[in-house]
Amino acid sequence: MKSKTLVLLTKQFPFLNREQYVAHELEFLAKEFEKIYIYPHDHFRKDDQITFELPPNVEVINLNLQIPPIRNKFALLMSYLRAFVFELCRVHDRMWFVKNAKRFFSIYTTQYALGIGLMNFLAKKKLNQKEVVFYSYWFSASALCLSILKSRGEIDRYVSRAHALDLYHEDWGLLNERVGVLPFRNFKQKFVDVLYSISEHGKKYLEKKYPDIQSVKVAYLGVKDFGLNPGERSEEFVIVTCSGVDDNKRIHLLGNALSRIQQKVLWIHFGDGPLKDLALQSVTSSNVKFDYRGQTPNKEVREFYASNHVDLFVNLSKVEGLPVTIMEVLSHGIPVLATAANGTPEAVVDGETGTLLPIEFTDEQLLQALDYWIANTSINMTRSKCRKWFETRFDASKNYEIFADKLSFHACS
Repeated sequence: MKSKTLVLLTKQFPFLNREQYVAHELEFLAKEFEKIYIYPHDHFRKDDQITFELPPNVEVINLNLQIPPIRNKFALLMSYLRAFVFELCRVHDRMWFVKNAKRFFSIYTTQYALGIGLMNFLAKKKLNQKEVVFYSYWFSASALCLSILKSRGEIDRYVSRAHALDLYHEDWGLLNERVGVLPFRNFKQKFVDVLYSISEHGKKYLEKKYPDIQSVKVAYLGVKDFGLNPGERSEEFVIVTCSGVDDNKRIHLLGNALSRIQQKVLWIHFGDGPLKDLALQSVTSSNVKFDYRGQTPNKEVREFYASNHVDLFVNLSKVEGLPVTIMEVLSHGIPVLATAANGTPEAVVDGETGTLLPIEFTDEQLLQALDYWIANTSINMTRSKCRKWFETRFDASKNYEIFADKLSFHACS
């Protein structure tokens, strides 16, 4: 039996070309719920167009363009102080937390106001919040908004996913000081009813680092089946990367290594970022043809995999959750060379679906791994194992149907 309503909080989906994987999950959620409201929680621009095709029972609410004023400032202050003291008693670096109290108040105030706007919207729709499932796709600002609502008794329950930046806070802070440690982590964990990590590694990380956390479960993401990658090798060894181009993804290190290989290599990259010039300049050998394609819609990338032979997919990230890009290539039967970052080993099984490198690998380790795959003559066996791993772990038609059923259950619990 379908539950009545789902309120899904995203960052900016379905605007722009981001969070593309939400669209896959949404298809299954739309079959389980009678009505879905998508709240793009970090979207504040009036001129953006919806770039994704949505099921007919899905409506987008752009509340951020009309944030209501907070009339009861005393209630806001008391709510903040309770959350602040709760968090202060549990954070590792209390001095850091106190120093940032003013900034955190600003963050809290915004989420408090957005929560008021959301509840006003539901009231106008004459929706009983007890019949609504609140689901935050990220365990970030949107989860704070829902935690504030729950702490004030405005909603009874909510669930959230946890991916990478919203899970491994400290690791991401090392990459970018502007990110830092996100505030109110413990406060959110107190009020979320079920936190769904996208990997087993994430679940264990949370339970070890935050032993008081209530309920953490694993719910893998999934990808659609676009068919197998063509298996005929060409004279060139074809490598694909698909990611941002930044300090975390480090694709320029791949260019450095490939430039030392004598074999003819075609390297195709999908994605863009601030280190584009460094990546382009990293290829210094005439044996390497670098086809930098920049930002590319997900559908086009998947169609490329389905119709063009690829020998190896490479991911050299410092920090990851469990990359959807790796799930995608596994579905096409493409083996992967990747770092053993967080949840990645749950997709890249060393010696089975690819090769794992240490996160801080040496130039020689990367070069040795590339040499192995270029010389590998039993690649068809590996491609079969990759495909099987996708079918058992990351098939969207299985994972999202199960997850949609779990969300529907939360409406009745």
